[in-house]
Order: sequence, then C-alpha cells, then structure tokens
Amino acid sequence: MSEEFVMGGKRETAFEREWERPEFRDFMKLSLKTEASWDDIPVAVGRQFEGERIRASDMYCEFGGPKVEYKGERVVIKSEEEVEDQKVEVVGPDVDQLEPGGSYPIFTLVECAGELSPAMEINLSARIHHWTNFINGMMHLNARDDIWIRISKEAVEKGMNLKKYGTVLARLYVSEFPRVHKCQVTIFTEPEKVKEHVEEMRRYYEEKERALAQMKEEDTRPWYSCTLCQSFASAHVCLITPERPANCGAITWADAKAGYEMEPTGAWQPFDPGECLDPIRGEWSGANKEIENRSGGINKRVNLHSLFGYPHTSCGCFEMIAFYIPEVDGIGLVDRKYTKPTPNKLPFSTMAARTGGGMQVEGLLGCSKGYARSRKFWQADGGWYRIVWMPSHLKQELLDYIPEDMRDKIATEKEANSIEELKKFLMEKDHPVVKGVVRPVDGKKITEGWKVGLTKEALLEYIEEHEGEIDLEECAAEFGVTEEEVEKLINELVEEGVLEM
Repeated sequence: MSEEFVMGGKRETAFEREWERPEFRDFMKLSLKTEASWDDIPVAVGRQFEGERIRASDMYCEFGGPKVEYKGERVVIKSEEEVEDQKVEVVGPDVDQLEPGGSYPIFTLVECAGELSPAMEINLSARIHHWTNFINGMMHLNARDDIWIRISKEAVEKGMNLKKYGTVLARLYVSEFPRVHKCQVTIFTEPEKVKEHVEEMRRYYEEKERALAQMKEEDTRPWYSCTLCQSFASAHVCLITPERPANCGAITWADAKAGYEMEPTGAWQPFDPGECLDPIRGEWSGANKEIENRSGGINKRVNLHSLFGYPHTSCGCFEMIAFYIPEVDGIGLVDRKYTKPTPNKLPFSTMAARTGGGMQVEGLLGCSKGYARSRKFWQADGGWYRIVWMPSHLKQELLDYIPEDMRDKIATEKEANSIEELKKFLMEKDHPVVKGVVRPVDGKKITEGWKVGLTKEALLEYIEEHEGEIDLEECAAEFGVTEEEVEKLINELVEEGVLEM
C-alpha cells in the first residue's frame, strides 16, 4: 500500500488536525506495511474518497438501506487457528449476478486473530464503515443492523465487486492494526443467511447494553469523544458517556474505552467531563472544552440531554431523528426504516439532510436507539412524556422502555399521518402535552399545554358524543376555554336554529 493511502492527497480537516500530533504520525508510520500489492483492486483506495456520495442515478445497486429488512456487519475475534489469513468468500450472488438498480440484503462477517480481546470487536467493526468509504465508487452509511452500502456503475464497469471489497477489508485490518495478525472476510447476500447473522448480532448487542445499564455519568471517569464521522461532517464530535451512546448506535462507552486502549491515537479519545454546569440538560465544563477542541472551535457548548439550547451535533450515521413538532409542542421520533412522510409532512431523508453535517440544530437531532433506552433520554425536555409520535415498528422495538402510562398515548402512523390527526389523537388520549408536561427528572412543569379553541363543529360533535347532554365545566376544561365561551357558542347555535334548548 502506498503512503498516499495514509496521507491521502486531499486530507480532511479532522485528519489534518490529528496529523499535527507527533504521536499520531509516529503511530501511522509504525502501522504502515507496504508489502501488500493492490494491483488486483480495479479502483483506487484512499482517504481522499471519504465523504464521496453516490446518488441513485449513479449507483449500480445498493445493499441494505431503508428498503431492505435485514442487513448488518460485525467483527468477531477468533483464535489464530480458526482464521485463514486473507481468505475472502461471498455466500450468495455477487454484484454481477444481481439486477442493476436493486436493493439487496447483506451481512459482512470479518474474523480477526492476533493480540486481541473480545472487548475490541465493536471498535474493529466501526472500521468497516470507515474503510469502505476509502474505496472509490463505494459509499457506506450507518452501522450494526442499519447499514447502507452503494456501489457505483463506474466502479462495477471497472470490475469492482463484493469479493474484491472483502479483499480490501481483509488487507486493511492486517496492514493498519499491528495487533491483527490474520483476517478473513465472508460476505453473505443469501437472504436466509443474512437474517440468521443479523438476529445473532442483535442478541450480542442487547447483552452488552444490559451490562452497561447500571453505570451513571456522574460516577464514571473518563468519558470519550469520537471523530470517526468527520469526513462526512467536519464539525461533528460525538460525546460518548455511559448514558449516551454514539449517535450511530455502534459505540457505547465500553466500546470507546476498548477502542482507545487498542488505538491510543485513533478516533476515540478520553476526556474528563469536568464540572457539571447543568445536571438536567447535561452540560459539563469538560465536555464543552472537548467539543470545542475537536470541532476546531466551531461548537463551544453542548447539552447532552436536550434538543434545545445547545444540542449535540449530528453526523449522517444516526439511527433515528428526534424532531420537535411546534403545532403540538411535542417531540416525534423516526428511524431510517420509515420512509413515508411523518405528520409534519417531512420524511426521514429530508430531516436527515437538515440535521446532519455537524451543526447544532435546535429541535432536530440525530441519535441512537440505545439512547432511547437511557434513563436520561431527553430528560430536560420531558423524556418519554414529551414524545407524541413514532413509527409503529419503532414503538414496538422500544416498548419495554416506554413508561406504561404513556404507551397508548404516543401515536403511530396507524393513528396519525397529519398534524390535525395527531392533535385529535393526543386530545383523545389526554397526552401530557395537551395540559402541560411535568418532567419526571425533577417534577417541574416545563410546558403550559395547549390553548385549545372551540369551534361550532367541535361543539356539535361533543354534544352528539354525549347524547345531547352537556356539562359546561367539563366541556370548557376539555377544550381549554371558559364556561362563558361555551355558553356563548351554544346560544349562537340556538339562534341559528341548529340547536334546540
């Protein structure tokens, strides 16, 4: 491999900053091995291709993404006897056997052996995303069981396929990590095999997350920051705590710790969170300093547990988006699997374009599903008591983490696909946003509730539902108006001959 691969004729901002650190340069020089030949790879491989986007019109086909139910990737640590170095196999059809323009299942299994421990598996897995984007003509988004890979028409015309893709990964693991002595890659495209591996991987991650559930931010030092996605979002810095995994969902605090120990000059760096400036919003002096340093001074403050004020930044690999809906003063959640418009008429893709890029966007923020399982999930904004809408499959996936008294009060696409339908549902269910949200973390009422108006049509519907009986006090409370306003509207309907007294 040439030195151009490491240096990358065109270096990204994050890389330039890291390159200024002598210990980083020394590490890269030590880890660089030049004996491998790359003549059999038909496209260029280099850091300069990070951030390359492949649009639908330019792609030959895609693997994973929102149209495919099962997809994923994982690194597994094995003994040296179990790994055949540089063995690459595709189980199922390769690119040349697939219909152009289609979306297909995929699971990439990388098996490594060497001076490694199982704690390093997830960090090594993150490199699949990183290195796939080094390949000219390939684009990789997201992580775990939410990946999305595109390969361009031009790359396929040159001879690029999944077998050669696996070859690139196998060589890079051995070339770039001195601790990795052997690496073999198996890429599954056969649907049943993909499903089998994805389900096994999900069980693996769930077990790891349960082990972390008892840790608290206040008691844990250090925290970690991650800049692995700065090729897509140059100002983005992911702050990883025991109660807030990385936005991509792939890296928890334990994973970041293992990653730093494995690669001290890499993307994951420890930092002291310092003094807690706001325990509810999650603002810490050390976190502010870290995000300022690693964002190049672009962002200077961050609230870890609020969508407002100084929210955490987003990259482009987040698992889901939390979005504020001002018409109901609530928060919606949507993940990549849901491709239809949400009640605000915007689909995931449109909101993703607005929240990504490393900017702080109030009320619109990418996050992980793991964070939705956290005790501190948007705690400053009311947590689950402020959530008003989410796709039904996501609600089912997170159901055990939603408070029991809120489970039937959060709408899905089955109940609401517009703001009007959402308002009606929330009123019928007496959702906290209607009368004002009291956040559980400190018992403080943080919203005032709706100022609901009363129309003649709504009053007639109310009277019909109550079989002609009307209690002025109850009716006024339901619509958020005074008893006098109800009485005035009744008199107008009587004068118009619509009602009889």
